[in-house]
Amino acid sequence: MLRRTLSIVDALIAATALAHDLTLVTRNVTDFEGVPVRTLNPFT
Repeated sequence: MLRRTLSIVDALIAATALAHDLTLVTRNVTDFEGVPVRTLNPFT
């Protein structure tokens, strides 16, 4: 299992999405792998 370091900014974004039951819309979905947040890449 590969561990990645989540930046503080990405962690705050993910925490906000989780706290408010939101879908995180980003082109960088790989940045949030391993985080239990729904992600959506609008370009796929």
